[in-house]
Amino acid sequence: MDSNKDVIRFLNANLPQSDSILLGCRADDNVKGHECCEYNLIAINDSQSSPHKLRYFSQASSSNKNSKKIFLVRFLSTEELYKNSLIGYSDFGYYPGQLFQNKESNPFQQKNRTYRRAFKSRLKSEILNNIYDLSLLSNTLSRNRANENTISFELKLVSLRTLRNYIHKYLNKEHRPSHLKYQINSVIQNESMTIREGIDSILEIIGTHRFNISVLNRSENSLKFLLGNIPSPTKRLILDKLQFLREKSMYVDGMLLIYNYILDNYMGPEQKLSYPQLLRRTTDIDKKEKTTLIKEINFLINSNKELI
Repeated sequence: MDSNKDVIRFLNANLPQSDSILLGCRADDNVKGHECCEYNLIAINDSQSSPHKLRYFSQASSSNKNSKKIFLVRFLSTEELYKNSLIGYSDFGYYPGQLFQNKESNPFQQKNRTYRRAFKSRLKSEILNNIYDLSLLSNTLSRNRANENTISFELKLVSLRTLRNYIHKYLNKEHRPSHLKYQINSVIQNESMTIREGIDSILEIIGTHRFNISVLNRSENSLKFLLGNIPSPTKRLILDKLQFLREKSMYVDGMLLIYNYILDNYMGPEQKLSYPQLLRRTTDIDKKEKTTLIKEINFLINSNKELI
């Protein structure tokens, strides 16, 4: 597990009583966390209530005193953990506190088992939602009810969602937003030529071959428009990550991170109303003919059907 020493030192200093788990890329042995990646923790302490459900901590690294480690901690009661259906994980590191240390099983392990049992059914549901959304895009396009640039942008997002499902199916775990390129390449390297060619075609629809520093900078400005002026830990984290990826010339990783963030946070009907303003702030959206868009939609529908 990544930097276990830093996690233990942080918990001893800040949450010595709480039963906690580490999630995300830092808990995934198949992914090497970037320097910019935060430590995602869930902490439970039923005997004390915290007024802050989500807190952002910074701590000096145990290996390099000049660098900082970022910890994003979500505080939950045991009941809240049980009831929150949005919390699920295939990999986790458990750090016992006082509440569950003498018990054979704990809610963290139970949550993990529940997540794994429902993994295939949840994947199928995601795939069917993709097919439904693609069908809606096709109908909208055929009736000339939307700007083709907007359709092209939404198609990129559904393409990424399809790639995430390739990751879910063939790696049998959730996707890691800052490591999507690495995970996609892992699927390509370990699966058949047919799957590789399908993924390459989806990457072409997204336009990864065109991603460079200029595209990343423009898209980051578009993201800042969506994020607005309200400060938040997650906003600070994603912008710090984009800065790190830009400095490392990891432009594809940066663009996939942006698209993934939009996909997770700005796909509601009301939020989609902001897409025209978003597209006016960027020039990386391909201008495609209607026939090309229809062809890409049909290809993605078939790709999703093959994942079922």
